[in-house]
Amino acid sequence: MRRFWSAWMLLLLGLFSTLPVVARETAEPQGAAGEQPIVVVGEARPLSLKALGTTVPLKARTTGVEDEFLVAATDPGLPSLASLFGAEWAWREDCLLVRRGDLKVQLGLGQEELPPDVGGRRLEVPARLVDGVPHVPLSCLEDLLAVRLTLAADGKTGWVEPLIQSIRLEGDSRRPKLVIRSSAPLTFKTFSLRRPERYVIDLAGGVLDTPALKVTHPELGDIRLGQFQLGPAITRVVIPSIPGLTIVAPPPGPSREIAFELTMQGVSAPARDFPVQKVTVARVEPMASGQRVVLQFSGPVQYEWTRLLPPDNRFFLDLPQAILVGPKQEFQVQDGHLRSVRISQFQTEPAPITRVVVDLEKAAQTRLTAGETPHSLVLEIRHDTIEPSMAMLKGYGTTSFPSSGGVVCLDPGHGGSDPGAVNRALGLTEKEVTLDLCLRLARILRTRGWNVVMTRDNDRDVSWAGSSAREELGARVQIANDLGADVLVSVHCNASVNPAAKGTSLHIFKNSDSLLAEELHPTLLAAAGRPDRGIQKDRFYVLAHSRMPAVLVEAAFLSNPEEARLLGTPEYRQRLAEALADGLGRYASRYLKQTTAGP
Repeated sequence: MRRFWSAWMLLLLGLFSTLPVVARETAEPQGAAGEQPIVVVGEARPLSLKALGTTVPLKARTTGVEDEFLVAATDPGLPSLASLFGAEWAWREDCLLVRRGDLKVQLGLGQEELPPDVGGRRLEVPARLVDGVPHVPLSCLEDLLAVRLTLAADGKTGWVEPLIQSIRLEGDSRRPKLVIRSSAPLTFKTFSLRRPERYVIDLAGGVLDTPALKVTHPELGDIRLGQFQLGPAITRVVIPSIPGLTIVAPPPGPSREIAFELTMQGVSAPARDFPVQKVTVARVEPMASGQRVVLQFSGPVQYEWTRLLPPDNRFFLDLPQAILVGPKQEFQVQDGHLRSVRISQFQTEPAPITRVVVDLEKAAQTRLTAGETPHSLVLEIRHDTIEPSMAMLKGYGTTSFPSSGGVVCLDPGHGGSDPGAVNRALGLTEKEVTLDLCLRLARILRTRGWNVVMTRDNDRDVSWAGSSAREELGARVQIANDLGADVLVSVHCNASVNPAAKGTSLHIFKNSDSLLAEELHPTLLAAAGRPDRGIQKDRFYVLAHSRMPAVLVEAAFLSNPEEARLLGTPEYRQRLAEALADGLGRYASRYLKQTTAGP
């Protein structure tokens, strides 16, 4: 069916009504159902139609029938317009012939219905002769070319745009493709929105074939589709962001089929040294002011939670290294605040993850607390609402740690979209040096009884690609704060425009940072073998916003040729890691109550 906007068309008809009108042909007034309305044909006036970046001039006549116009079937603009959409247009003796792919359609004078192959729509104004010239209704362009016609309010311009015929998810639910198919090539652009986080696809020049199109994924929920704009058209697709979701866009350029690759990756929980545990109990039970989800585990577990704000209204609780005993479970509640709770084995390889999905009716208050028994967790969903703009959207926690030793948060500087300092001569980036050094340090510390938390253990952004520096640093500090780390060590490589700059430094901000730096400094300096740049006080974000003693280490200068060569060797990184582990051991033996082995 056609899609004209009545307000635009009233303006258009008003414009044409000021012009001379000649009654070319008049049908009898409409009476019984199925009879044709009165047709009053006006003078031919210019109409410019924009299609796929091309402007096609036509001559159109009003008909006295709302939303309908006549155009000469032999107008040279019509074959040009049809060719843009891969079709052929020709008038043959007494009928119109249109070929589009394998489709061949004929439309004759006086024919009141279009052929069934193009929908069989009844024509309020059939094709007819005007001044001896065959004319066809302008609206039939939509059916014959599989397009949508929109006229501007000025009555002088319009848009002929392809239909988005389908938007669907195809393939495996963990790695689906969002495939968009249209009747002619479309272009697109993508961007992200915050609070709540969403991935947006704008399809330029495409019109939804039907507003009833709906796409739903068991984890993502509803992918929202909407006609953001007409004339020129923009169709908007909004994908809610959930933990572990990555989206890869296809190459740019016009295409009839646009496919976005979605991957439901494992969560990026920071701590990786927890042993695998079982989820032995999962139930939903009422409490005085709402509902609560009770989870019991066979041992200590870590968790990561994410909240999606309205209109998505969901809460995700991911449990890395957790295996659900038995089949997936679903609890229907429908109490006005909580709709349902779903618990399933989100993945088994390469490491198990159990996921709890809480579908909310509204922005209900939630709270995670320790359960009454060891190794248990309770998620409360209260019968109170929160102001979405004030809601926390992400957090981390543990029921307890596997070891009785101290908890150290290691923060490998940079990562993902941010390489940090780069030594182009050696092809060496700061993000790879800091990650390898921290992984080596983590292995040593675990053997000495430490509980190790890492802000990242692979090459990724801790927040998301393209985030601001404040958002990225905030995500790193949140991990240390949420998991209650005893100390934070952020590892970096220095750089300078002066290639002669060299040396090792430690940076602090809070008073409590000093004791930690003093224990790390001598062993690190001896292992590094570089000039001592001292312990410096700086208001670095991770130092100022961490709630525990913290130190930022600048191991050496990546911009210095000699130091860069050292940083590029596994032996040097191992030496630095052992020195930091020794310093942390001395600090723990003096200032931490937990039993953590020293050097």
